[in-house]
Amino acid sequence: MTDEEKNGKQIWRDIGWIAREVNSTANREWRDEHLGDNRFIYVIRVLEHPGIGLQELATAIGVDRTTAFRAISKLVADGYLEKRDHPTQSRLKVLYPTAKSEGLKYRLFRFESDTFDAYLSNLSDTDVQTLKQLLERVRLTQLTQADDAKKM
Repeated sequence: MTDEEKNGKQIWRDIGWIAREVNSTANREWRDEHLGDNRFIYVIRVLEHPGIGLQELATAIGVDRTTAFRAISKLVADGYLEKRDHPTQSRLKVLYPTAKSEGLKYRLFRFESDTFDAYLSNLSDTDVQTLKQLLERVRLTQLTQADDAKKM
């Protein structure tokens, strides 16, 4: 085993390659609807969780608030999302899908499902569960480290 293999460098390269490949495929698929640059992910999450807050959506997607705000602003301008006042905290905004988003719901969910199925097709159910658990551990480690860094 090489030093690169021991320290996980190739794992991160592979994860990066997969992420870029999925992003490239998504950008081609959603170009005509102006949902490239991962904007389709925001629409999917709002369709799954109507009334989600901006900060909650940013956290769920794993981006900072500024990045989320820019993407959301474009989606509102393009007619995919609607901002409303939070029901109990008027200074906060929540997001809802529009009829335009609802019209793409089946295609969006199907794209996401088909993409996952394609990338995981050679793995057994046990392999998928193991991969899920390992990625969750890595994600939690990173979230903990990011929180610690913010406290400094």
